[in-house]
Amino acid sequence: MQIEITKHLDWNSIKKEYQKDQRVRIEHVWPNEVATSIGACLQNETNFSHAYHLKGRSVESSEQEIAAMSQRQQQELTANLFSDAAQGVGFLYGRHMIQQNSPALLQKVKSYFNSTSLLDKIRYITDRKEIKLASAQGTRYIKGNFLTRHNDVFESEGRIIAYVLAFTPNWHPDCGGLLQFYQDDGSPRDAWSPIFNSLTLFDVEHVHSVTYLPPFAPAQRLSITGWFRSQ
Repeated sequence: MQIEITKHLDWNSIKKEYQKDQRVRIEHVWPNEVATSIGACLQNETNFSHAYHLKGRSVESSEQEIAAMSQRQQQELTANLFSDAAQGVGFLYGRHMIQQNSPALLQKVKSYFNSTSLLDKIRYITDRKEIKLASAQGTRYIKGNFLTRHNDVFESEGRIIAYVLAFTPNWHPDCGGLLQFYQDDGSPRDAWSPIFNSLTLFDVEHVHSVTYLPPFAPAQRLSITGWFRSQ
């Protein structure tokens, strides 16, 4: 399967929209059959770990490690995560770093996002000529998952532009999982739903979160996320 963004996109209009506020959401990014295949790969062929923030550090636990915990241990872990989140710190979601042992289709997406043709488009849209590469990870949000308010500035990685490729069809905003933007003082701005087959780009300075998925959320929020970086 060829991995390439659809050719009908108007990059001049996309650039104008991005320049208004250093963020843009682009719909119908891939041919539908490509987007559907990537979504199926994330749902059926990808092994996710549980990524979370606990006692001041980032932790990853496999499905097996979580399953091996007693019910009491799992309850204590959840209580600690929610206690930190109540203070505006923390996250809980599924993560799969796309590497050589990842499903071939995900590797193709990462390779394409590091291609000269795609990087040139991102440099053009953002006017950030220093962009050199893109990182990529599969992300999965299920019931009870969240990402609290933060920005993505990480100088040691040279993060410049964050991106989100969304692959869950028919997502309903009542199910959470919204990309919520904020003013620098913490006041809420607008929230963007993870529209299927869309690409969201935003400057890492933007304060944002991913809203909590409630117990009644019927589906997983699946995406490929990462950063266009200078190093």
